[in-house]
Amino acid sequence: MALKFLAEKTRQQSLNGISTQKKYDSTMRELSKLKVFNRILYVGAHPDDENNKLLTFFAQDQLADAAYLSLTRGEGGQNFIGAEKGSELGVLRVQESLSARETEGTRQFFTRAKDFGFVESADETMFIWNEQTVLADMVWTIRYFRPQVIITRFSPNIPDLHGHHQSSAILTERAYDLAADPEAFPEQLEELSVWKAQHLLWNVYRESGVKDIGGNVTPLPEYLALYMPVCNRYSGVHYGEIAAESRNKHRSQAMASLTQHTPSVEYFKLLKGEPVDTIALDSLFASPETSDQYIPVFKKLVDGLLMKHVYENNREFSLTIATILLWMNTVPANSAIQEKRGDLELLLLRSLGASFEVNSTDDRWVPGANVNLSLQVNIPKESDLILNSVTVPFFETVYHESYQLSQTERIEITGRLSHTINPSFPIWLKEEGDRGSYSPQSSGDIVLPQQDNPTVVKLQLQFAALSIAVTVPVLTNNKPVTISPAFTGAFETEIVVLADFTSRSISLEIQSNVATVETVNVRLTGAEGLELFPKEQTVVICGNASEKVNFQLTSLGHTERIQKLGFEIETVYGVHQNNIKSVSYPHIEEVVYYPKAELRVLNSSVASLASRIAYISGKNDELIASLKQLVNHLELIPPTALKDTDLSAFDAVILGFRIYNTDPYLVDFHGQLQEYIQAGGVLINQYNTPYDLSVAEVGPYPLSVSGERISDAKSAIHFLNPTHRILNYPNKIGQQDFDNWIQDRGLFFPKDWGKEFEPIVRTQNSDKGNEDGLLLVSKKGKGYYINSSLSLFRQLPAGVVGAYRLFANMLSIGS
Repeated sequence: MALKFLAEKTRQQSLNGISTQKKYDSTMRELSKLKVFNRILYVGAHPDDENNKLLTFFAQDQLADAAYLSLTRGEGGQNFIGAEKGSELGVLRVQESLSARETEGTRQFFTRAKDFGFVESADETMFIWNEQTVLADMVWTIRYFRPQVIITRFSPNIPDLHGHHQSSAILTERAYDLAADPEAFPEQLEELSVWKAQHLLWNVYRESGVKDIGGNVTPLPEYLALYMPVCNRYSGVHYGEIAAESRNKHRSQAMASLTQHTPSVEYFKLLKGEPVDTIALDSLFASPETSDQYIPVFKKLVDGLLMKHVYENNREFSLTIATILLWMNTVPANSAIQEKRGDLELLLLRSLGASFEVNSTDDRWVPGANVNLSLQVNIPKESDLILNSVTVPFFETVYHESYQLSQTERIEITGRLSHTINPSFPIWLKEEGDRGSYSPQSSGDIVLPQQDNPTVVKLQLQFAALSIAVTVPVLTNNKPVTISPAFTGAFETEIVVLADFTSRSISLEIQSNVATVETVNVRLTGAEGLELFPKEQTVVICGNASEKVNFQLTSLGHTERIQKLGFEIETVYGVHQNNIKSVSYPHIEEVVYYPKAELRVLNSSVASLASRIAYISGKNDELIASLKQLVNHLELIPPTALKDTDLSAFDAVILGFRIYNTDPYLVDFHGQLQEYIQAGGVLINQYNTPYDLSVAEVGPYPLSVSGERISDAKSAIHFLNPTHRILNYPNKIGQQDFDNWIQDRGLFFPKDWGKEFEPIVRTQNSDKGNEDGLLLVSKKGKGYYINSSLSLFRQLPAGVVGAYRLFANMLSIGS
């Protein structure tokens, strides 16, 4: 059975002091859910595309097993709460999705498709995704989950403002048919069976919290209408409250939903499948027809359980559950009622008052190191429940002990962690793949949001003639333990620019995660074309301590390409190449994982005349490390410190991206920034969104911010004034400087601006219309104001040569 659920559920009940009435209502709901065998799969493109209120209604009113399939993990989205982007943002948004699903009581699935950024065309989307591989994951999901009803968030037939959206619906239509075809993806049938869902519906939207959705859709008479009540019939909680709490878990996308305390109507259009009874539409989501002969018998037995629960005779209640479980042992394994075994076993243990916890004092374990566990067994003496055995499978020598324990007791267990356990790492990230998708070994590795927890303890229990197998996760401070390498390393920066045959000293911090003193050899890898000094270093590191080592990197010649350097820490525990990453926010479960470390080295010709610049960073800005490569002195200034800062000391002042959206204090110093320009300063304003701007004008002259963006990172660039200084000095900018850009050209660029601005570059949007607002320059007094909507915040950390050369020219325009 799902053991993490067992351990956390019993623990939370004891810690939260749930009232008797709430426990009673909860049990009634769980018993009623046992009689429901319907499964509903909701499909969208991104982690925040789902209809939270509808999923909550399915799970908590109709008691269906509901799940959301997001084709991507949202890697290409914005991040309004932190610095994570790309795959790291995907890790964050996976956790936000899981937190939302926990709130609703639903499940979560994904595919290998990446959110590679905004694109309008569905055809282009599916080409970049590799349609067949994404379809394979969708078919695997349907065959694994076996839903009776599949619902799309978007329409396959209505063009959308975001190509990912319509693509998700088009692919869902195809996957609906392919899942039932034994000729489609036959390799899946070695572990799964074909599955034909009864209905495919489009959840017709009138209004939606989903960004970039293609406008409202007017309900038509032929659409099916589902009337949703205000409150949950079991708990009395408003559906609007649960849905708002779930929606608000997507904080990285600045999602916010107000609680609605009114009835609502959801509309559906039948796309494929059997005709739908419009009068009894709600029953479509609760009790499908089935040929399973054991289901009617099982429902009658559960009705008997409900009667026992009403009279609150716990002993009879427990014995009845055990009797049902014993009867289920005689039922074929492919019967749908076997899916309810885990829920019944959990209900039995709860009714007996039993719970189990395994704790560790250490939050991180190293393979090969000693581990101390504490198993807390809570068995009331009068329960007649017996603990027969305890197995710890993750020790080097498997721990297995027999018991005849029928009371509460604490068991201390010690062993050595197996060397074969890998460091913690999201399984879907193991194979990076290409721009459009990951490359998992199997669909199962990518569809399920997290890898299986290897650190679980197995218990064998006995109640009367019934045997129950239970797995309990090891926790520390109510969180899962992390498997760590013996040693990790971290470069002091993620990128280095070596311009004009220069040298840089690079610091690498080595962290020991073992308790003993160890001697390690350290060397850098991937440094072809660079001179390294020294080649290798030997360091003695105390237990659980850290040491810094320095290497000198020297350019031997321009390569005009990014190099990726790593390291090797050679120890008695093996060779280690891993960094440590942590994604931690209050609204999600923390994720700690260990990817290979990477230092990007740009060995190119980049000249800058600016020596001293100020950076007024936006929230969780990540450009700092890149900007340090361009100037001798970079000073970070929070907006609140501007009143005490003499800006005239700086060659240029840079505003962090989205700063006029995220920092309300800046509006108080808007006039001071204009005076700085007038006196001869250079102010560079990066992009802002048109939503929630804190000032009427972001620049010294009229300029209107739009929601437009150029998603094609290869879109042709034309120089409107090839002789302009910003394109010529100190770096001569050519077409090659716009090669190798990632994800997009620019975003939220102006559509209208005053005559004082001169546009520098032109590109085209998806409709082949000219866009000139990506880089605007204006002269004011003795200084310059530059408005850049180019996606430099992506290009600089990625090591795009041309982005560095262009940014250096922007910084140098006043010199």
